[in-house]
Amino acid sequence: MDKQELQRELLNKGFTYTAHNLQNIAFRNNPIVEIQQILNECISPNIELPDDIYMLYKQLHHVSSIQEETKPMVIQDLRTIVMEIVMPSDEESIIYMEDEELDEAVSLYSEAANGVQEAQVQLGHLYRLIERNEWAFPWFNIAAQAGSPEALYWLGNYYYMGKVVKKDLEKTFLCYKEAAEKGYPDAINNYADMYLRGEYVEKDNKRALKLFKKAAEHGVPEAMYTLGYMYENGVGTDIDLEQSKAWFTKSALAGDVYAANRLGHEAVENGKGEEAISWYIMAAEQGDSYGEFNLGLCYENGIGTPMNIKKARIWYQKAALKGDEQAKERLKGL
Repeated sequence: MDKQELQRELLNKGFTYTAHNLQNIAFRNNPIVEIQQILNECISPNIELPDDIYMLYKQLHHVSSIQEETKPMVIQDLRTIVMEIVMPSDEESIIYMEDEELDEAVSLYSEAANGVQEAQVQLGHLYRLIERNEWAFPWFNIAAQAGSPEALYWLGNYYYMGKVVKKDLEKTFLCYKEAAEKGYPDAINNYADMYLRGEYVEKDNKRALKLFKKAAEHGVPEAMYTLGYMYENGVGTDIDLEQSKAWFTKSALAGDVYAANRLGHEAVENGKGEEAISWYIMAAEQGDSYGEFNLGLCYENGIGTPMNIKKARIWYQKAALKGDEQAKERLKGL
């Protein structure tokens, strides 16, 4: 819908003030009064809004001032609300949010609109978690421009995935690089990944190894897992199975479910059933469907524990509910 069509729709619905002011609001120095008048005209007490739009409305309704650099985001959010009024979406948005959480979201928005960098990052995460990435990206972007390493990392992720923006490996690399140089652990890991895979840059296993070690020192489980793989296969270093096992173990203990399942498999192959089940439990307790499936196998076959079909069925069901096809097949045979 172009500007003229939107204006006609607004006039047809009787939103005269909005029709005459929405397009020019960007040229006002501090358009708080206009924003509130538009909201008051368009939002009646009996109107039903999708949960995410309602949250956005509450956030804008309580903004008392904005910075010049955040004005484009606030105005875009206002347009989003107005468009929902004019052309309601068919998609149902359900957000389970307590009143206290909504109040926090409102306060967060006010701080972000007034240039508080940490609030901008947290607002980006809030929108990301409710799958409103088109709302999240601008807030990460403005925080990144102000130098936030966390925001830079998330911009890199968006450019890598091609979500909201076009996939761009150059921008991905530059975002990860800058965030890594600022010491952001997950960015160091992803920066290393690009050297390991040869994405955008020339493949450099030794540089990748060095960066993964740095990320691992900062506690990134994924980096520890990758180091285990590199030492196991002699990537960027000599093969060192002792080092490999040590890194896989550190990764699992730091919460990496892939490492936990891997160590479980290794223990099974070596006839160490009790050790195997302890690793599978570690993965399953984090909600990992593969860990749940493996735990089901242990109970079904008496690996590291007495055979217990009832417990096997319970763990298979947990995995099956998450879509694990192997678990679904095992359930058919019990």
